[in-house]
Amino acid sequence: MRIKFVTILFFAFSTLLIFTADAEEQLAFDGKAGDLRLAISQTGKIISLTGISTGENYIARKESSYLIECGLYNDDKNNNGKTIMLQPISAKATKKDDNSTSIELSYDKGIKLTVLITPKQGWFRMELVKAEPVAEVSQISWGPYQTTMKGQIAEWLGMNRSDNFAIGLLSLEPNTDAAPRSAASYTDEGSLIQLFSFDHTRGRFIFVDNNGLETISKLRKSTPISDLTTVGSAVALYGCQSGKKNELNVIEKIVLAEGLPHPTYEGVWNKYTDAGKRFCLWANYNEKNFHEYLNLAKSLNARILCIRSNMMSNWGHFNINPSVYPSGIAAILEDSKEAKKNNIGLTLYTLTTFLKPNPAPEPYISPIPDERLQTFKPETKLAVGVSATDTTIAVQNDLDNDKNKDKDIETAIKSTRVIRVENELIQFKNVAVEGNKIIVKGCQRGAFHTKASEHKEQSRVRFMVFAGYNNFYPGTLDMSNEFADRLSDIILKTDVDNLIVDGFESCDQTGYGTYTGNIFLKNIFEKLVKNKKEILTTPSTFSNYSWHFMSHISWGEGDRDRGFRFSMLDYRLSRQLELDRNLLPSKMGQYEGASSATAEDINWVMALSTGWDSGVDFLMDINSIRRNPEYQQVVKTFSQWEQAKAENAFSEYQKMLLRQSDVIYKLTRKDDGGWDLKFDHRWKNERVKILPSSVMNATPVSGGVESVKPLSIDWSWTHNPALYNEIGLSDDLISHADGKETSWKVTFPQYRENPKAWYHTNNRHFQYVIRVPENASSAVKNFRVSVDGKSIEIPVTLQPGQYLSIPHLVEVACVYDKNHQVVSEAYLHGVIQHVQKGQTSTVTLSCDPVKKDKKPEVIINVRCQNGYFYHR
Repeated sequence: MRIKFVTILFFAFSTLLIFTADAEEQLAFDGKAGDLRLAISQTGKIISLTGISTGENYIARKESSYLIECGLYNDDKNNNGKTIMLQPISAKATKKDDNSTSIELSYDKGIKLTVLITPKQGWFRMELVKAEPVAEVSQISWGPYQTTMKGQIAEWLGMNRSDNFAIGLLSLEPNTDAAPRSAASYTDEGSLIQLFSFDHTRGRFIFVDNNGLETISKLRKSTPISDLTTVGSAVALYGCQSGKKNELNVIEKIVLAEGLPHPTYEGVWNKYTDAGKRFCLWANYNEKNFHEYLNLAKSLNARILCIRSNMMSNWGHFNINPSVYPSGIAAILEDSKEAKKNNIGLTLYTLTTFLKPNPAPEPYISPIPDERLQTFKPETKLAVGVSATDTTIAVQNDLDNDKNKDKDIETAIKSTRVIRVENELIQFKNVAVEGNKIIVKGCQRGAFHTKASEHKEQSRVRFMVFAGYNNFYPGTLDMSNEFADRLSDIILKTDVDNLIVDGFESCDQTGYGTYTGNIFLKNIFEKLVKNKKEILTTPSTFSNYSWHFMSHISWGEGDRDRGFRFSMLDYRLSRQLELDRNLLPSKMGQYEGASSATAEDINWVMALSTGWDSGVDFLMDINSIRRNPEYQQVVKTFSQWEQAKAENAFSEYQKMLLRQSDVIYKLTRKDDGGWDLKFDHRWKNERVKILPSSVMNATPVSGGVESVKPLSIDWSWTHNPALYNEIGLSDDLISHADGKETSWKVTFPQYRENPKAWYHTNNRHFQYVIRVPENASSAVKNFRVSVDGKSIEIPVTLQPGQYLSIPHLVEVACVYDKNHQVVSEAYLHGVIQHVQKGQTSTVTLSCDPVKKDKKPEVIINVRCQNGYFYHR
């Protein structure tokens, strides 16, 4: 039923009728909690998510939102392996008391789910308390709850926003979650929130695919957990006035009341403390030269010191590397104590559950590989016996004359480079299918410190899950938990202040989706709390539930070709917005090459991070930085920016100025102890190739030939410092602010990518500059821009002489005056669209005049750029 117009009438005991243009129906539930009203129809649809303070119902009209959907085992067989989600056909209140209401939802095939809804002081607690028959339910979905909200979503935290209201969905237990970045997303009508829970009793392998979706793998298996069904899945649904302070206030109330993880550092909740933003110095220090690096950190005003991955001699048992710390864990504790005296915390860096020698043998792998190591589901046998030195091995490919099994065996062996024959691991280079045999060639026998042995025909062969870091993975939950237990012991024995769980996605390799990672962090947190130990935690990624543990995210790669300032800047800036809208402290990530950077490089990045209210990390080698001819000035630059940030020296307006990445500012200490911030100059990549506007071949679709005129601006109007190999702008595309669409065809030029570059991509981001001429008869508002039917709204008003640009691959438009000074910023409503290189696209612009009787001219210039360092 599509709701067109709603009038709500209240009767006793909250029974009410919803009148629509189509029909009327009674509700199964109506209640309010905090600032949110929730109403559920007797068909199981949510028909009201109303902000009490705003009086607006944010539920979408075009798409239905059901309280809970469910998937069944075996329903995916005729749907390309994808689970078919069932929507309820009816809902009724079966039990109600002063505090809670039980809602029974009925589905096709005789399925019934019972949800207990309890209004709290600020949120609705909703729990699946019964499923019939529970053994048939493979998964459930809370939502998707579709809203009309077009503001910034919180894709990890599960929140939709309008200009003045926020609605969120928060997991209350580890088996209720969403894949990273998928708890909220944009829709044609607005946005949505959604969380899932999976049944783990049958050993299905659930993994997060390249699109961030949790998917079932037929080539993998997990170990069944007999009592882990979807029953017990629970969420908190809340609404409040938008804004970081209001949102965190409600979430913290939920966290404390529901017994969720509430990590603190120095007594402050990790979502409030700025400790995670502190300047971190990364270094390959050791027991011998630790004090040299500690002194360097002090001189730079760094507050965190992180040793990289060489501290451990293996990954799994995490034995201390004797070549780095000969005196072992006791020496690390002494260094931690010394650092604390200088207000500097040390770090435990991990690759989470990556398993490998590093370089010492790892006991999980050798001399006898642990039976719990993750493998592919298909197994086979040796077709021919082998000696201990054979480098070519034949395995069977005709088990049970099952062609589907043969195909699975071929896929599995082509997905790995390691097989296990009895207790020997064998790494190979090439594989070929020859009739009923699969031949592996170029074998390294006795790999990873196992023993090369003779094996008879029909010996058992397993295909190991083997990843790009030459690592294996745990295959069971209990094995993963052993990792967590060891790491928490190391934290307690060394008293470090920071935990890095790089490679956190490795926890997905057990096959339980995000559940393993949630339990991994929960175990560490609970053990530390029991021992009254506080710590900051930073991951490579996280989800709705694991959000609780995280203090910040800090990641970055160096650009050895183009230099320090070009190191993933678009990615780093996009991450600032992601962290901000997901209510986490911000960090710009690690910068390599800092030892050879100029003082101006350091000044630029420190100013930029200050503008984004973010911390920043630097990887340095003490000998290299001492050889830097600008060493003293580099140290001074680091120190003074950190001092100024600590003193809250900058206004919000100054921070906006510092967010402009094409500008260099100079910071100096004034005689009165304050700070002086001055514009110095603009900069751009001087090696970039500038393409002529003709390569974009802009032609009119509507508006006539007069809607295309020669290019009249240059790249500087984008306010992007030309971070690419090639750049260009289209000719001037002329429209008028009359509410009508004007369209053009624009071609995005071909570009031959560097085949060795890991950032290779065919995608291009759709960006542009929009101008209102200085002699325009009216200001202009309500900008709507689309490419190939994919639209985005820009909620700004441009005065005559102003223009807007989207400088980076982040959803922020900057407004500039005629002197090219930034005057304001606005979040886009939606995400930046993608086009393909070599593609000809239809570009459309519409906008409205502020003065209704005027139709001022508006000019758009479309950007092209080739040679990305990072694509998101």
